[in-house]
Amino acid sequence: MNIRSMKMKDIVKVRELEISCIKEYFSDILENKWESLPQQWKDDLGASSSKSFKIYIESGLSFVAEEDGEIMGFIFAQMLHHVNNAESLVWIENMGVHPYLRRNGIGYKLLRTTVDEGVKQGATIVHSSIQPSNVPSIMLHKKFGFFMDRREVALYDCSSIKTKPRF
Repeated sequence: MNIRSMKMKDIVKVRELEISCIKEYFSDILENKWESLPQQWKDDLGASSSKSFKIYIESGLSFVAEEDGEIMGFIFAQMLHHVNNAESLVWIENMGVHPYLRRNGIGYKLLRTTVDEGVKQGATIVHSSIQPSNVPSIMLHKKFGFFMDRREVALYDCSSIKTKPRF
């Protein structure tokens, strides 16, 4: 398995996987069926939407896990400046791993790659958007060393990166 920067050529496969992950999540919380949502809403969902994808590619902080040309996982992140008293912070918008391949370290490797690249680009903090009901994601972020509270954001202090084990 190879972790590499996301590219424009990945849009179709990444979009399919991200929408699959979104549908899986929403199936538990959505009052209406996916099929009954307006098409414009569905088109605008996710970081892989046509409105967002290029921004994440250009950030240099979005990656895919790939093997034999197949996308197994993704992470969408970008650098934000002057937010929450941080000069530079990495904002992780979304990440996902194919359901059959979860709990094999792919999410951790994607997260590690994004944090490491963020530090190279000058980040001092990483914020990751997490739904409070997504227990596997919460556990992954805690394993990594993120601070969690009752909000939907996990916080990681990059100053501790030298003490964290590599994958």
